[in-house]
Amino acid sequence: MISPVKTQICLHNLFLFFVVLCLSSCEKEPDYKKAIVDEGQEEIQINTGFTDKEVHVGSDSWKVVYVKNINPTQYLLDIRQQLMKLSDFGRVDCSKGFISLEKKATDPTKLYISMTENFREEPRRILIGIEFENSVKQIEITQNTAGDYEMTDKIVVETPNSLQIKTQRLSSKTVDNKASTAITMTTPIKEFFKEASSSSEFTSDVVVTYDWVPGPDSLISMLPLMYQGVKYWDEKVKFKKWTVKTPYLANANTSVNKVIAPYSKLTVYGEVTYASRECTFQITIKNKTTGFVTDLRGKWKQTVPIKSEIKTI
Repeated sequence: MISPVKTQICLHNLFLFFVVLCLSSCEKEPDYKKAIVDEGQEEIQINTGFTDKEVHVGSDSWKVVYVKNINPTQYLLDIRQQLMKLSDFGRVDCSKGFISLEKKATDPTKLYISMTENFREEPRRILIGIEFENSVKQIEITQNTAGDYEMTDKIVVETPNSLQIKTQRLSSKTVDNKASTAITMTTPIKEFFKEASSSSEFTSDVVVTYDWVPGPDSLISMLPLMYQGVKYWDEKVKFKKWTVKTPYLANANTSVNKVIAPYSKLTVYGEVTYASRECTFQITIKNKTTGFVTDLRGKWKQTVPIKSEIKTI
């Protein structure tokens, strides 16, 4: 028979267990849907670049735990090639150069976002994860291209001492006349220069630089090429990342007429003198709808034939 004292102790222990169980079941799980930014700022729709756009956060102890692209889903990296995060005061820049985040000591309850202009037809869609205590809130940014842009300024500067001149011998054609009468070589000029071409190469540390297309033909005027006081080149080139080559004398169908005397041999070849140089460029683009200004910077390398000759030996 169980004594009343033991019965009371068992009931007391059972009650304590029940209380602990209730408290455990009431422990709050992390709420990943709780809004910690101001209402109306959870989704940002915009058609321009912007600088220091403020997002108000409900505390000064927040941190950005990720930044990722949508479609395709891809976590963005910072300039150190680490996951893009922001936990302390300071600024973090995307390795692709189009978005930056900052937490300022002067106003720690705000996240400051800067984005470059989106020149592509496809919208940019970005998710920013902000953590506060046990909550994570996503801010979604959809950035569309503007209706129209205009180039307001362009500065192209040739790098000092970068201009180089060199001569190159091209393919040759040899005719050995073993007959007792003279013969004539009739070969189109272009055949002797089919190896020759001009080249234009744009490079930039910011990948979005070449998303801007200058007009329907993508061509842009650069800096005339001067050598010993003579202007040898002043044309438009295609504004495109990496190298674009253009064949030289590709339409020169006039024949080279060379007479080869009896019992003699003649070699005909083309010779081209090239000028090569490097320039820096800065192109200022204005969003005609919002007035936001973008500076596109980079380097431009050019090689262009400035002289050609048909020679014989």
